[in-house]
Amino acid sequence: MTLSWLIVGAGIHGMHAALQFVTHGRVPHAGIRILDPHEAPLDNWTSTTRAVGMSYLRSPSVHHLHWDQGSLNLFARIQHRDNAAEYIPPYSRPSLSLFNAHASHVIAKHRLDFLLERATVRSLRSAGAEWIAETDQGAVRAHNVVLALGRSGQPEWPQWAQPYRGTRRIVHAFDCSYAPPASGETAVVIGGGLTAVQIATYFARDGSGRTVLIHRHPFRVHDFDADVGWMNPIHLRGFAQVPSWSERRRIIGEARHRGSITTDMAAHLRDLQAEGRLDVIRSEVQSVQDRDAKLALLTDAGTVVTDHVVLATGFERRRPGGQMVDSLIYDHGLPVADDGYPIPSPALRWAPGLYVMGALAELQVGPAANNIIGARLAAQRILSGL
Repeated sequence: MTLSWLIVGAGIHGMHAALQFVTHGRVPHAGIRILDPHEAPLDNWTSTTRAVGMSYLRSPSVHHLHWDQGSLNLFARIQHRDNAAEYIPPYSRPSLSLFNAHASHVIAKHRLDFLLERATVRSLRSAGAEWIAETDQGAVRAHNVVLALGRSGQPEWPQWAQPYRGTRRIVHAFDCSYAPPASGETAVVIGGGLTAVQIATYFARDGSGRTVLIHRHPFRVHDFDADVGWMNPIHLRGFAQVPSWSERRRIIGEARHRGSITTDMAAHLRDLQAEGRLDVIRSEVQSVQDRDAKLALLTDAGTVVTDHVVLATGFERRRPGGQMVDSLIYDHGLPVADDGYPIPSPALRWAPGLYVMGALAELQVGPAANNIIGARLAAQRILSGL
């Protein structure tokens, strides 16, 4: 059987694309399949946000899994969850619990979970009017493919930590395999962005040991990781008129507040410091040494001895998709910018029957492409071009 649509990735972007195809594209469920190595929709999102101790989203309440911007707030009213505890300023940012409950409701209502097949795509090739995805579970054929790939497989590891990769003594935030320090233990969190601060405050709040946050630059406070203007059609029209792909990349880099934290988390951090529950050191780790059963982190401000280290150092900046996308570009001569990112059409078509979302669509969708709202913007473009 040849599918109408194959979606690679069951994160927020992939699931939103499926919702749009089912509701607005009127594609029957039998004509859509979603491939992802995880067991359930949004699995990686759920495990990562839980692990870092996220309480509230960074996005406004009108940004969520559904295409109707009022859907989450309506759901909250029906569920009697439209109270102050479920939202935080500015722009009524919802609690993670409410956001996830709404997402589960949308997935169940539209039976999107039945579209998911657990599989890892190894390669993708064109075969006339079809695409063939070779997976670890066999081949899948489709007339159209959407690459909705995230950066979760590309954590950034500092050079000094590389020898400890895979040892469990130093882990990355996106490994989701850590817990607050027990009594008598010390845990060090490395990083100065929102993920680092979320983990550090979570450890300080729920742990009975010592928590240390080491960051190298002053905290940069921005409530959103890209200015809300980049969801505005006026900004996006201006972005679309920029003829140079390198200039678009420069605009994206300047518009995104990489490594920043929100106003509420900055206040929470200060409170925990004042209470003596969290140590914050502005410094940079130069090297690490074994010291009995512990690790000694040598910084330019002194030595910190710890039992555990969590790296909240973000993702590598290279294009998502790894070897699979590398081969796709080489085998089919697909257009890319100097940085290796796709140059799709305004409707996000990279080749006949091949579409991109998320980070792969940044050069068309703009600075918000990888955010939750980016899923809605991308799906609308794909549907409008059909």
